[in-house]
Amino acid sequence: MKLPDAQLRRAALMRAEMFRSLQPTDIDAILARSVVRRAARGTTILRCGDRNGGMVILLSGRVRVSMVSEDGKEATLAVLDPGEVLGELSLLDGQEVSANVTAQEDCLLMQIERAQFLDLLRRNSDLSLALMAVLSRRVRRTNAALEDMALLDLPSRLGRLLAKLANECGSPVQDGTRIEVKLSQKDLSTLVGASREKVNKQLRQWEDSGFLGKDGGRMVVINAQALATPR
Repeated sequence: MKLPDAQLRRAALMRAEMFRSLQPTDIDAILARSVVRRAARGTTILRCGDRNGGMVILLSGRVRVSMVSEDGKEATLAVLDPGEVLGELSLLDGQEVSANVTAQEDCLLMQIERAQFLDLLRRNSDLSLALMAVLSRRVRRTNAALEDMALLDLPSRLGRLLAKLANECGSPVQDGTRIEVKLSQKDLSTLVGASREKVNKQLRQWEDSGFLGKDGGRMVVINAQALATPR
């Protein structure tokens, strides 16, 4: 994967929601302090328990955020797209990274050392507010997931997740929308808080009903409205 030149890095940075409101001089300051690196599919970008190396911005590709229990069981917490910030909590408090981040595809990353990024935050109130907005969205996302767990049954939770993935990570195909991010049934089960067996059973039922299909090993959402409708 070829590393982008300065103009492409600027364009990628400005596509990230956190940096869209910044002035050109602010973008220049970030670019001057940043290093771009690549991570091949399957590479661990951040490891739970490590010290944070700084601000990491996902320029291209997708990553999976996960945690591993003491008995070795892994749970997927989220799948993040380009423009997302990685390791933001440990960046701010200086503590250990709280989850694993793994490249699901070949990724390009922009990294700024923690001390340099904190210096940028002290100097730039707009950047500080933008980071606060990122943290707020993450909290809201977590609250919404917990609310779904408490109030919705499995078909509703799983259906909403698949409809969301189709909307955010989907490509149109002949029969519907193909989910481009590849998630195993184990990943889906941890995201919706259910056993793999129950998730597998529900997916088969939707395939039999014509709500879901498959295309090249990827799930195809044929009827997103039916999946997203609470039961």
